[in-house]
Amino acid sequence: MASRKYLPSILTGLILSSLIFLLTVFYQIGSPTESSRWTYEISVIKSQIASSIKTPKLVVVAGSNALFGISCQMIHQETGFPCVNAATYAGLGIDYILQRARSLVKPGDLVLLPLEYESYIEDGKLNSSLIDYVFARDTNYLRSVGFIKQIRFLSGISLSRLQTGILGKFRTPERWQDYYKSENLNQYGDETGNRESGMSRKEYKALDSLKPRQDFQGYISSTHGMKIIQNFVDWSNTNQIKILATWPNMLWFDVYQKDTYQTFFKSLEDFYDQIKVPIVGKPRDFLYDKSLFYDRIYHLNDQGVHHRTRQLIDLLKPILEREMDRVKIQSTR
Repeated sequence: MASRKYLPSILTGLILSSLIFLLTVFYQIGSPTESSRWTYEISVIKSQIASSIKTPKLVVVAGSNALFGISCQMIHQETGFPCVNAATYAGLGIDYILQRARSLVKPGDLVLLPLEYESYIEDGKLNSSLIDYVFARDTNYLRSVGFIKQIRFLSGISLSRLQTGILGKFRTPERWQDYYKSENLNQYGDETGNRESGMSRKEYKALDSLKPRQDFQGYISSTHGMKIIQNFVDWSNTNQIKILATWPNMLWFDVYQKDTYQTFFKSLEDFYDQIKVPIVGKPRDFLYDKSLFYDRIYHLNDQGVHHRTRQLIDLLKPILEREMDRVKIQSTR
């Protein structure tokens, strides 16, 4: 009986606490955070580049393996086909990356997907990087998702991130992230700050600490990530946008020769075959020695970017030549 006496007070307390939490969350929506600044800045720049190109173009969509791995400048200069390096940060998740990509392309464009291997094994859970970015920089995305996903965003924000957002309402966050700079992007959206000549002990130490990935093993199918990719392919087909897939550039380890890793790679080939997306090259083509890397398992230095892009151009050139011929024929009609 005594517990019933306190039950209304407990319920009232819970309701008030929840209400205060929700009001606090809504109050700080749109408050910029330093942790999201670089990704936001490069996203804005890349969107501007994409919108400035009026003719059919090649759009590279992925996380930072392509940002630090592919030179659209080289592709354009050697093939004549307009190219935008729209790659940003894989931590935003495959759903967000491909949703954003829809705003960068138009009918007649060609999209190249050198997606990180994590994209294929994503389970759909929201991570702290995406939650931080969406609340700080992309409230339109938050409004566009369904009610259930909005609840997941609301419940996923941490108290420390909430505090950061509130503080951002009163003062501009102090810049602490100067490791990567949006000023390093060229007119094609390529990263140019990953020069081998500028590498310090910090970068070399980071490379020495890298280890083989343990989660890229075994045959996979019907993952959340794969379903999101297939949805994007279906949308692209409906909107007269062609999709090509290729493999991400990644640091080579001998263990990747084992059957369990090869089975994983084979499952991705089967996936693209099932959804009728051509895939250029083989996984081993883009697994490189440490000497070509900058600071992370997916980040090449400028020498690595040149080598990787040279290989990619050799694979893409026949495809891009056919696309240019098609565009010329259409323009004469």
